[in-house]
Amino acid sequence: MTFAELTDKYQQVIQFVEDQRINEAMDAMGSMAVLCTKRDLGIQMEKHRDTYRNMLTYSFELGDDPEKEQVFNRLMKSVLELNDEIREDILMKERLISYYQMKQEVEQNRLSSASSDLAENLAFRKEIEYILSEEEQSKEDKSEDDQLVDYQKSLISIFRMIWLTDKFREAEISMVGKICKSKLIPWHDKSVLASSLTLSLVRHFDIQKVNLLFDFFEEGENQVWQRALIGLFLGLYFHDYRLNYYPEITNRLEAARDNHKLEKNIEAIVIQFLKALETEKITKKIREEILPEMMKMKSTLEEKLDLEDILSSKNIDDENPEWETVFKDTPDLYHKIEEFSALQMEGSDVFLSAFAMLKRFPFFDEMSNWFLPFHNENKEVREGLSDQESDFDVGMFTEGLERSSFLCNSDKYSFCLNIRHMPTMQKSMMMELFNMELKAMNEMADSDELIDDTVKDKAIYTQYLQDLYRFFKLHPLKNEFDDVFEIEFDFENSNLFNALIRDSKILRNIGEFYFEKNQFERAIRIFEQLCFTEENAELYEKTAFSYQKIGDYNKALEFYHKAELFDRSKSWVVKKIAYCSRKTGDFNTALEYYHAAEKLEPDNLFIQTFLGHTMMDKEEFEEALKYYFKVEYKAPENNKIHRPIAWCSFVLGKFDQAEKYFLKVIEEEGNKNDFMNLGHVLWCQGNRKGAIENYRKSLEKGSRDVEWFSSVMEEDSIHLGRHGIKELDIPLMVDYIRMGF
Repeated sequence: MTFAELTDKYQQVIQFVEDQRINEAMDAMGSMAVLCTKRDLGIQMEKHRDTYRNMLTYSFELGDDPEKEQVFNRLMKSVLELNDEIREDILMKERLISYYQMKQEVEQNRLSSASSDLAENLAFRKEIEYILSEEEQSKEDKSEDDQLVDYQKSLISIFRMIWLTDKFREAEISMVGKICKSKLIPWHDKSVLASSLTLSLVRHFDIQKVNLLFDFFEEGENQVWQRALIGLFLGLYFHDYRLNYYPEITNRLEAARDNHKLEKNIEAIVIQFLKALETEKITKKIREEILPEMMKMKSTLEEKLDLEDILSSKNIDDENPEWETVFKDTPDLYHKIEEFSALQMEGSDVFLSAFAMLKRFPFFDEMSNWFLPFHNENKEVREGLSDQESDFDVGMFTEGLERSSFLCNSDKYSFCLNIRHMPTMQKSMMMELFNMELKAMNEMADSDELIDDTVKDKAIYTQYLQDLYRFFKLHPLKNEFDDVFEIEFDFENSNLFNALIRDSKILRNIGEFYFEKNQFERAIRIFEQLCFTEENAELYEKTAFSYQKIGDYNKALEFYHKAELFDRSKSWVVKKIAYCSRKTGDFNTALEYYHAAEKLEPDNLFIQTFLGHTMMDKEEFEEALKYYFKVEYKAPENNKIHRPIAWCSFVLGKFDQAEKYFLKVIEEEGNKNDFMNLGHVLWCQGNRKGAIENYRKSLEKGSRDVEWFSSVMEEDSIHLGRHGIKELDIPLMVDYIRMGF
């Protein structure tokens, strides 16, 4: 059995349980159990099958059991746990994971030693290291380094033990509990171990892992509790289908919700998680839109901005007067840089592509380092920056980088590790510029924190989720991990949401996020749910607009009319009803609402234009022309109005006027349809040579798409026929034009 086949079978059992197709779940699990090395797993499976048969028999032959639901829930819980065990057994037996040997070592160590001793040993070594660092004993420097190495080895061992243990025994529970409460183990090491607990929970569900994450969260140690809360959120959402079978989790969530402002923190995590899901789209945008613009501007910028002298005091202290000129030449670049900055400031992950190639340092060979918070005492950081010139304050730089929130921890390490490989001059320039940027960003962050005390927590959520994203997307073994960023995200309809959230404002905020990110189907699901419980004009409007954006104009009208009840004089809603009515072919209603909008905004040329469009839809071309000419008169710079004027003139047989306006259109921006339409006008005037010339240009502009050309000629044949073109001549003209290509 391959890894993919095993994963499919495992997920199939889960889906059968979710759908309450229990016999099929048992059959699927049975086909896996025969492959296991542990024969008792198959025996357990048969016991569960017997229990289910007995429950069915008792229910339908002997009378209903008042405790049937409890029995069923206990059975489903056992089935899911057995499914986990069967998968792990096959993974190890078939060696379907690259880290199976490491997992075997963990199992052997668990059997040969008490895990809780590791926690005590870890704390003891940290205490020794602390004592040694307080004393000035140069002779014992080597001893201190040895202690640090031993401590790091212990930390890695515990990380692996937590991560690769399927079910925690009392020894592991005690070990993690001691780590959680220890005052000797620093926050950054506890953070790493909280991350290992999250990975372990996602890999193999265990209620004890959930409880221990709750312990880290409730202990309240800064930087640690935020990571534990994200671990709880991801782990419980990943295993959302299990929550119905573990009421103790719901009870603990309820207690935490009352005591720890849990809902607002979960809201912040959900929004940031949704931003993380957009990382690939943002990375693509940066790669395909923003960076190419910057590369095109490179030579101009180097010349105009005097980049060779960028580090002189004059250029550092003064604004460059050429910037405005540069951006005036390419306004798109200015807007793209603004967009990049806005994405960065709101917490979007804009640096994934920049740092993706910098995860190949030996530092990242150790899995625990992917989750290590950046701190300036780190040995790797000190070594990476040790050869800086004497006038550069390494301590100030690393402290500023630690406090900075615009790079995640993983990328901070990548940056520092990469510095040591740079040429000295380039390194100094990079460090100085980076230090200036750091100072500015940290000052901005400090001012934000004075206004909002939740800013720090949100920054930790942002960085940690980006650390996790890099791990699941860039780690060499990524295909062997259950990627929490690949699961279908429907949090608002999950068991976890129902257990956690009582405040409807949080659901609204999630909907608003979807709406702002143009994820209209998701926004609709939330907005419609809220519309059942509250009457709110803005909710109706946004629901309607979302339906409009996905092209469901009838549903859009349903909600626009509900919004209209709140304020019939609101021009925006009136115009939207007119627009959607036109899209559904209800031209009379569209006219009614456009006229209503015209009374509210008599000078709005948008309304005049759409009145013309609607008249054209009704084939009242003379009336349409009146509106179009009005727009042309009021806004002569609007060249696009020439196109509908030209078309209406053609349909009405006003060929000289039509030719005049089509020529204007072609002079401005002629496309394939414009040349086609001018060809129609000339043909109807008897100028076949001119018509043929423009038809050929039309086909050329249309990438020689003969099918398109033929279909449009057929569609327009009704108008050509009205103006004297014989029916037979139209397909002949098409073939004649095709013959020239």
